[in-house]
Amino acid sequence: MPPKPKIYTPEQVNVLRNCYVNKKMSTNDISDRSTDFFGLFVSNGTIYKELIRHNIPVRNKSESISRATSSLNIDESYLDEKTIEWIDGFLLGDGSIGYKKITHKSARFSFGSSEKQWTNYAMSGLKKYNPREASSNGWKFRPEKPSRPLFSSATKMHPDISLQAKRWYPNGKKIVPLDVRITPTSILLWYLGDGSIGGCNRNKMSISTNLHLATCGFTPEENNDILIPKLGQLGIRARYGRVKNDIIVCSDSIKPFFDTIGLKSPISCYNYKFEVPQWLFLKTLKMIIPDKKERWRAKYYITSGQIQCQKSPGGHYFLFDKEQEKQLLEKMS
Repeated sequence: MPPKPKIYTPEQVNVLRNCYVNKKMSTNDISDRSTDFFGLFVSNGTIYKELIRHNIPVRNKSESISRATSSLNIDESYLDEKTIEWIDGFLLGDGSIGYKKITHKSARFSFGSSEKQWTNYAMSGLKKYNPREASSNGWKFRPEKPSRPLFSSATKMHPDISLQAKRWYPNGKKIVPLDVRITPTSILLWYLGDGSIGGCNRNKMSISTNLHLATCGFTPEENNDILIPKLGQLGIRARYGRVKNDIIVCSDSIKPFFDTIGLKSPISCYNYKFEVPQWLFLKTLKMIIPDKKERWRAKYYITSGQIQCQKSPGGHYFLFDKEQEKQLLEKMS
């Protein structure tokens, strides 16, 4: 006769089901406490066989590994509005989600950059998902610049991240979800990762009145119908850049843009992105006096020396600080 199964009574099966399904215990944990549960020791392998024999649904391999290796409670959601804002800014820029295609399971946030400080900062808002410290595997970010390795990091897997994978990668390609959060937090992350002003680099800030947010991976419709209107709701006027398929923040909204995200970089490696020419924060004559005919009268006062103002590099714009604006309006009244 074949040996009697170690778990066979209705009471034992109910205990097994309760431990595995309701309490979410692993087969290892059940085996370790099997003497308490069943009155005899039952190995990990036997526990698994008994689950199959009694038609108790077993977890897939990735979920089992996640439960065994993660300190996260995968039955608890860590999503709140603050975290979603960070996730959206993270994904608008350099961040991504690795996931199993079709099912969107086994999902984790991942990030790679030539700047270790930026990689760690981008992951700092996702600490709930246990990201590892940024490290380099020696792979060069750009072969022509061998001094710049790639620093990467990734979180643990969690069902929250699977939900975000479905939201951002519904058909396997990153999209902009209709409910994307455009807030000071998300815009800051977006700008740090994929923003530039005046063609700025580490050594030189060229003269320009346009600020660019790279969106080359998104469609023109996503830019025009979702992102640009949401920026506008925060008082940031922007337009679609057809040449590079990016978003251009208009010159009269550069001040509102930095009023929104702040004038200081949270990480020193990107300080240069905040070295903005101060003249960009002054008001133009058109901003103060929209009417074209009235502007001609104002220009007379300026050129005749009756009103003081400043000029932009190249002399194309008359610029005013608050006191100069006040004097102009008094003169025009």
